[in-house]
Amino acid sequence: MLFENNNFNDNYTMDLTFLNIPLNDDKNVSKLYSAKEGFLKGNMFKDEFDPYKNYSIATIVPKNSKEEVELKIMELDFAINDLNLYLDLHPEDKEMFDLFKKYIKEVNRYKEEYINMVGPLCITDVTGSNYNWLASWPWEKGGNI
Repeated sequence: MLFENNNFNDNYTMDLTFLNIPLNDDKNVSKLYSAKEGFLKGNMFKDEFDPYKNYSIATIVPKNSKEEVELKIMELDFAINDLNLYLDLHPEDKEMFDLFKKYIKEVNRYKEEYINMVGPLCITDVTGSNYNWLASWPWEKGGNI
């Protein structure tokens, strides 16, 4: 078996002090970028962002309302995933968990808006009395509805 005789101790705990993120600090949320800025920088945590050489952050400009909603969904999904990684290491941080839940509610609202505007984002979003997944693929309509 792959992990047989690996000498791992089941009681092993990892030292995470190198992350430099204080636990249960009321100022944790202030150490975060907004979902939009975190998405553009690829990191929600201000203390952890390290720009590459002379790289400058580009601004994404949506061309229409569909792209605005898509961008908002991508920004919030990124923030949710980054906070999820943090919460995996710090499950007791209520402030970050509250922000995590807030972003989930917000992204669900934007996904609902997208579904009403364009159609389903994924197969589980199919609504109505007919199977309409094939009729609403955005890329079949040129991608700019």
